[in-house]
Amino acid sequence: MPESDLELLKEQENVETLSVVGKSVPRIDGPEKVRGEARYCSDFGMPGMLHAKLLRSCYAHARIKRIDVSRAERLPGVRAIVTPDDVPDMRLGMHLRDHQVLPRDKIVRCIGQAVVAVAADTLIIAEDALEKIRVDYEELPAVFDPEEAMKKDPVTIIHPELPTFICGDPHFKKRLEPEMPNVCYHVKMRSGDTEKAFAQADLVIENRYSTPRIHHCQMETHRTFAWIADDGTICIRTSSQSKGPAVRQLADLFGVSPGKVRIICPYVGGGFGGKVGSFTFLEPLAVLLAKKSGKPVSLVLTREEQFIDTPHRVGVITYVKDAVAKDGTLLGRQLKIILDCGITASMATLIVRACTYGTTSIYRIPNLKIDSYGVYTNLPRTDAYRGFGVPEVTWAIEQQMDMLADKLNIDPVEFRRKNLLEEGEMDASGQRVHSIGVSECLDKVTRWIGWGSRPVRDGSWVKAKGVAIGNKFTVAGWSSGAIVKVYSDGFIEVRHGTEEMGQGVNTVMAQIAAEEFGTSVDNVRVIHGDSAYCPYDFGAVSSRCTYHVGNAVRQACHEIKRQIFQMASKRLGVEPDHVRLKDKQILVTGWPDRTIPLSDLFNREGLPITGGELVATTSFTGTYVPEDPETGQSPRSKAYYAYGAHAVEIAVNVETGEIKVLRIAGAFDLGYPINPKMAEAQIEGGFGQGIGNSVFEEIVIEDGVVLNPNFGDYKIPKMTSVPSNTDSQPFLVSAPHQEGPFGAKGLGEAVLVPVAPAIGNALYRGLGIRVMDLPMTRMKVFQALREKGMV
Repeated sequence: MPESDLELLKEQENVETLSVVGKSVPRIDGPEKVRGEARYCSDFGMPGMLHAKLLRSCYAHARIKRIDVSRAERLPGVRAIVTPDDVPDMRLGMHLRDHQVLPRDKIVRCIGQAVVAVAADTLIIAEDALEKIRVDYEELPAVFDPEEAMKKDPVTIIHPELPTFICGDPHFKKRLEPEMPNVCYHVKMRSGDTEKAFAQADLVIENRYSTPRIHHCQMETHRTFAWIADDGTICIRTSSQSKGPAVRQLADLFGVSPGKVRIICPYVGGGFGGKVGSFTFLEPLAVLLAKKSGKPVSLVLTREEQFIDTPHRVGVITYVKDAVAKDGTLLGRQLKIILDCGITASMATLIVRACTYGTTSIYRIPNLKIDSYGVYTNLPRTDAYRGFGVPEVTWAIEQQMDMLADKLNIDPVEFRRKNLLEEGEMDASGQRVHSIGVSECLDKVTRWIGWGSRPVRDGSWVKAKGVAIGNKFTVAGWSSGAIVKVYSDGFIEVRHGTEEMGQGVNTVMAQIAAEEFGTSVDNVRVIHGDSAYCPYDFGAVSSRCTYHVGNAVRQACHEIKRQIFQMASKRLGVEPDHVRLKDKQILVTGWPDRTIPLSDLFNREGLPITGGELVATTSFTGTYVPEDPETGQSPRSKAYYAYGAHAVEIAVNVETGEIKVLRIAGAFDLGYPINPKMAEAQIEGGFGQGIGNSVFEEIVIEDGVVLNPNFGDYKIPKMTSVPSNTDSQPFLVSAPHQEGPFGAKGLGEAVLVPVAPAIGNALYRGLGIRVMDLPMTRMKVFQALREKGMV
């Protein structure tokens, strides 16, 4: 980005002068959603549309010896069948291209992996066709435990050709471990001398923690619709979080120009990271069936298919060893993190790196050593999940912090305060700390929860309080584009390329544009979701939309304002610096009698524009400096961090092990909030999802079979699982970021990070027990009580 543009973005207005930004304006998509008129992917249909189903592997690891589709082909109503031989010989992936649309190498690697796709006139016919397809397999050894899989002599090597895969990391081959062939990515972080720190420490604590695979549980399952336009353009309507990368990789897959791939993402019915890489396995199959049949094709997954074939959150094992001085100063930390990536690591390789960031940029750790491993297993694929690996490692770190404080007889809140990084310090990854409001977040939640009170016994229930803090980075270096158009009457149109999946990005962009042009939100129209008409965007991931898309929109607004001010200066005979714009009027500073309507500029003869519109197209990427592959050090590999804290009061039943969250508070630093109410809603959503992740949710897998692939057996929180409005409190903390639009940062993922350890710490403070492996189910709590001799 040019230096002049960066300086422009760094200019921070006095927030008291803002009229739209910082205000809780109603969501612009609210009315149509309340009326049930908002259109999602399945609300669109096409004449003659076929319905697709997928035949899936019944083996965890096997060689395909033969596929016979002859009986299915003869079934009336079957219009197309796609087998591995019909798929282009190319691997796809968001970061690591390790996924085949169908197994062209004739190896299936998990139960539920798609083997054959069928399109028919009806779903019933398509399902009948699957039953008529015969696949002969030769079963191969399988491995399901990542610690077993990462051994030097595993029972099977899942991707022998791993070193030949394409990866977005130029240091990819340095990240491999030839002696551990199932390790698909190894990230190192090194700072200081940990061995010396452990030798000098007054106290060393070492523990093992784990978090299970869980599912995103989007209300809208994965679905896609594909057709071929008359001019040969591949058209896809899909429920996705990342159509930008999808356009490019699908163009490569089918050997066409990116201009011949059109992806339309209407409103998305929930993502949470699980719809980031669907173009690697869903959209290509719909396109192949559409090309083969010559008709539009609908491919909609059932809830059970969601659980067995769409990405899970990675399972994570975290070993932590901490060194501390007797005065409470952290001296060193060492972590070994093992991520179960399943059969593909398309984006999981990025999580291998990202999970380390939660450890580096909140506490002052002079000596740090991290080894993070992504490991292939014969389990379903994994991908992004809200928090991107940070909540999983924070589950370990924040319990360690309480344990250290307890051993040192220091209040855990004060122990955290003593070790918090401060503005301007260098963190353990080599990046200077900026826009850190975590101390104030900690103040707010501990004050609200009434920190310091002792646990209370009431019959079989024990009440206790816990606290935890955390952060969530946003990746640097991924681009967002924006197109802003101003019509002759002052009406504004904003086009962006990211996805609206409930987070409110369209409202935020409308507020930014309205603020820049001194108008109201109802004078702004936002267009999104269609790659044919909107600019490139990496996607609605990594809590990046407000910062990246917002900066792109703001740059485009600045460019149009520059044009307007130049035009007005000629008309009014003043310097451009003296011209302002408000309520569709051109104002001159100090000359109130020189005000003219904006529309006059579009109709004045001799000016560059004579009736019409002004348009600006921009792109924002931000500064990114790659990390050193041996040390993980970089002065700018993260765009920013959002920081936060949770405090909870729980009740634990000592007879059943049940945990109830009675009260919860969350405080988060999001720079300067563009829309406070929407930000508070994000925190409240994090309460519910965080409680579910903490005490209920787990994908149960036995010998590669998902045993709970439905909402009857996979437990998610109910409304009654979350404290009421009077017993829950979101707080916003302002720590403006110098490069954020109006000082703003993203928030969506950070709100989940500290929930689980806060509950875990409350459990210990109440009963003196710890559950090291999430979720904290009744069974696990009861077992811990029994081991302690309490039942």
